Amino acid sequence: MSPAGAQQVATRRAGRTWTGTRTAASRLHDDEQGQALVLFVLGLIGFFGLLAMAIDVGRVVWARTQIQAAVDAAALAAAQSMPDQTGASQQAGIYWTDNSGFIRSQGQNVAMTVSFPGGNKAVAIHAEADLSTWFARFFGLDSWHVTADGQGESQVLDIALVLDVSESMCDGSYPVIDQRWHMSPGRTASVPRLAGPIDATQTTINVVSAAPFTAPAASYFGGSGYWAGNGGTPYWQAGAQKTIGGVLYKTRTGMIMIDNELMQITGVSGNVLTVTRGQPDKQTSTDSTFAGIPTAKTAHAANSEVWLNRDGCSAAGRAANGPYEPYDSLVADAQAFTGLFSGFDKMGLVSFSSSAAIKDQLNSNLNAIRSDLANALPKPPSGGTNSAHGIAVARQVLDGSGKRSNALRVMVFETDGRAKEWCGSASYSASAYDTTSCSVGGGIEGNATAVSHVMAEAQRAAADGIIIYVIGLGPDVDNAFLQQLATVGRGKYYAAPTSAELVAAFQAIAAETHIALTK
Repeated sequence: MSPAGAQQVATRRAGRTWTGTRTAASRLHDDEQGQALVLFVLGLIGFFGLLAMAIDVGRVVWARTQIQAAVDAAALAAAQSMPDQTGASQQAGIYWTDNSGFIRSQGQNVAMTVSFPGGNKAVAIHAEADLSTWFARFFGLDSWHVTADGQGESQVLDIALVLDVSESMCDGSYPVIDQRWHMSPGRTASVPRLAGPIDATQTTINVVSAAPFTAPAASYFGGSGYWAGNGGTPYWQAGAQKTIGGVLYKTRTGMIMIDNELMQITGVSGNVLTVTRGQPDKQTSTDSTFAGIPTAKTAHAANSEVWLNRDGCSAAGRAANGPYEPYDSLVADAQAFTGLFSGFDKMGLVSFSSSAAIKDQLNSNLNAIRSDLANALPKPPSGGTNSAHGIAVARQVLDGSGKRSNALRVMVFETDGRAKEWCGSASYSASAYDTTSCSVGGGIEGNATAVSHVMAEAQRAAADGIIIYVIGLGPDVDNAFLQQLATVGRGKYYAAPTSAELVAAFQAIAAETHIALTK
C-alpha cells in the first residue's frame, strides 16, 4: 500500500474512532431526555387526573348545595300551608321545581318526598339524586349519590295586637293646618256647604246656612280650655289656643277650607261670607305668624263642603262613622292580618291612647278578634299617645290565662305618633304598669320622660321572652324612636308611610313569625 493510501485508512480509522466516542455520549443524553419525557407524561396524566377529579368534586359539591337549598325552600313554603297537608305538598312541589333545576337536569333517579312527622304543624322534605361523573369514571367511579333533608314548622303563636287609637289617627282625613289644629267638616247632619259655585277670584261666597260660622267658638274648638276665654264669641271672630307642656298652640281667626283651599272669614252678612282667599297651610313654628305655604286659589262647585277649624277628631268633628284615616285602613288591614293565622294560634287585642285597654284576652277565636276590631275600638279616635301603657297591657295579655308554654310570644305594636303620656310619676316605676289602670301624666310629643317609660316597658317585655314587632304608620312618625323600640324588643321595625306599606308590614310580620326551619 502506498504511503498516501495508508494515510487515508489511518484517517478513516481515526475518524471512526472519534465518531464512536461522540455516539456514546449522545446516547447517554438521549436516555436522560427519554426519562424526563416519561416523567413529564406521567406527571401530566396525574395532573389531568386531579383536574378531572376536581371538576367532578366541584359538581357534586354544587349539587349538594343546591339540593339542600331546594329542600329548605320547599320545607318553608310547605310550612306556610300547614295544617292543610294537601296544600303543603303542592307548595313543596312548586318550590322544589323552582329551585332544583341543576339537579333535575343533570341527575338521575331524582326524587323528592313530603311527610308530616310532627302532626299538623310540621312538614319534612327528603330529596335524593344520582349525579353522573365526567372523568372519575376512568377511575371506576360512575356517579355520586347526593341527598338532603329539611323540616319546616308552622310555629304555635301567642300574639298581642296593640293598636294606637289616639286622636292623630284621623290626621290623614282632617289635615292639621295651624300647629295641632285640624280642618274637618263637622257632623254629617250639619256640614256647611256652598249654596252655589264660585270661581277662583271671588271674595264673597254664599253658603246654605251661616249658622256654624256665627255659633259660639267653643262648639268648634273642642271646649272652653282651648281658646282665649271668649266662649260666646262667634267662630268667625275667635281664634283658639291651648298650652301643652309649656308650648302655646294657636289657630287663626275664622279659618275655613273648601276642597284644599284655605280661606279666612272677614265678615258675615246673612248667608254670605266675605273671605280672604289662598291662605297659607300648616304653621311652621310655635309663634302666631302662620307663615306656611299659600294654598292655590281655585274654583269650587256648588254643594262643596266648607270645613272648620276643630280639635282633631273630637265630638265636634265628623260623625261617629268617620272617615278617619289612617284609622280606618288600620282596622281593615289588622283584620286581614288575623286571617294570615290558623286556629292553632292565639291572639289578643289591646288599644291605647292616653291609656290602654284590653279588648280581647288571648284566644283562638280569630273571628271574634276581627269582629272586635270593627266594633269594639273607640270611634272617633281620641286622646294622647301612652305607648308605654300599651306595651305594658299587651304584656299582661301575653302573660294572661291563655298563655301557652310552647308558643312563640309576639307583640305587634302599631302607632302613628310619638310617645306623649306615661303612667305614675315622671320617675319610672314598674308597679305603675302592672294593671290596666293608669294615673296619666304627660307632656309634648316625644318628651324624654314618656320615651324612657316606653323603653323600660319594652325591656320588661323582652326579659319576659316577648318579641316586639313595631309598625310606624303615617308620614310623620319618629322612625329613630320606633327603630330603637324594636331593637330593645328584639324584633323588627316596619315604616308604613301609607296604607299600602301597612299591608306589606303586616304580611312581613306574619311570614317572619309564622314559620321556621327546624332541621
